[in-house]
Amino acid sequence: MARDCRLDALLKSYEPIAVALSGGTDSSVLLANAWRHGIRAVGISVDTGLTPPGELAAAREISDRLGVPHVVIPVDMLDIPAVRENRPDRCYVCKRVMMEAIAREAERQGCRTVVDGTHADDRPSARPGIRALRELGVRSPFVECGMGKGDIEALAADLGVTVRPPSACLATRIPTGDAVTRECLALVGTAEALLAREIPGTIRVRCTDGCRASIEADPAHHQRLERLLGAVKELGFSDVVIAPEGYRQGGADSWKR
Repeated sequence: MARDCRLDALLKSYEPIAVALSGGTDSSVLLANAWRHGIRAVGISVDTGLTPPGELAAAREISDRLGVPHVVIPVDMLDIPAVRENRPDRCYVCKRVMMEAIAREAERQGCRTVVDGTHADDRPSARPGIRALRELGVRSPFVECGMGKGDIEALAADLGVTVRPPSACLATRIPTGDAVTRECLALVGTAEALLAREIPGTIRVRCTDGCRASIEADPAHHQRLERLLGAVKELGFSDVVIAPEGYRQGGADSWKR
């Protein structure tokens, strides 16, 4: 594929590279592609306390399988007022802090360029964190090569990388303006992990009105989901409902549209 060849050449021109490794499909494919072509790379992840269960484990797994060095940086995002208070600029501030931490570690590791898995189908209007990437000089090779989600998933199959369901930080499950608490994050993370074991596809547990869960999942699985509502409520939610429209992109305020 011509785009793959351009991607390889682009990564080669940036080496040694630090891959901002979330554990999702996009950044994992970027790391695996660099490894396949002998490009010097380090995977760097940030443990923010907002990461869905399994993401850091997936980042470690792909790094170990490839034999690529992997560094995990702990950053407590709830120490940051804009994040803790869930202000409208939360996503931008969070991404900026994460990428600053990755850039510092990349420099310590002797890397010349930080790259991330943002792709051509990502819309800046829906991802405020993209502004932070540009401000810090982080390169997004998939965007530069015009590669979208379909291209990445095709490359994942070729590289033997597992395509994981879309993910996002757990703070997106809480409405803007409602405080982000460790208790709510833990509830949401546990609930989504429980449901993911039984329901395929993308699942979101939105935490509204303090401790009320609104579950978004493919409507085709709603009958199966009904049988799990009791188990979800027992985790500590005051009430649990199913969003009739299923999963909707747009973060914690998506149900308002």
